[in-house]
Amino acid sequence: MEKQPSPHSPTTVIRNIAIGVITSVLAATVIYFLGYNRNDKQDFNKKKEATIKVWDAYQENMRVTSALFDKLDAVKNDTDIVGRRNAITHEIETALSAMENVKREPGADTRVYSTIDIKVQMFKDGLAVINKYFDDVYAFAATNPTEAEGQAYLARVEPEIRKQGAVIKQRDSLRLATYYDGLNKDYDIVLPLNTKESRGQ
Repeated sequence: MEKQPSPHSPTTVIRNIAIGVITSVLAATVIYFLGYNRNDKQDFNKKKEATIKVWDAYQENMRVTSALFDKLDAVKNDTDIVGRRNAITHEIETALSAMENVKREPGADTRVYSTIDIKVQMFKDGLAVINKYFDDVYAFAATNPTEAEGQAYLARVEPEIRKQGAVIKQRDSLRLATYYDGLNKDYDIVLPLNTKESRGQ
């Protein structure tokens, strides 16, 4: 009669471990292929829907803000510097408030919220540059310059403010592009972009 190994022998312990591992793997495989992972799929779809919803709201805010700035920019020879400054500040602060409201929508992919955070910081940094520009203009105007001196001054400072704006715009372009491409790939979608906004801006 063949001798049975002791329950505590190395052979029995190894066999029990092997059977336990095989059983766990088989169970996980069966559960996966029988569709018991539907909750994962449902969670994915919910996150996808929330991501699209939050992204669309963010883009709509960008479109409205862009249109309002186009109207402001279309006003030529505006001598009301204070009014212009107030109008620009108001539109930026309104855009910031709207973006914070968009961020309160729950359930989206974190990359959407990170994209909005980056845009919010860009607006804040841009507003700081604009405020300094207006402060400098006020100080220069207080010196009672001639028209020729005023034109020369603007020719000097306007390229600089545009340069600073370009730096702010491009600073996180690679990160924004990576977020955008990743969202489209992971959710098999093509998220819309503001016509003036490339995927990295």
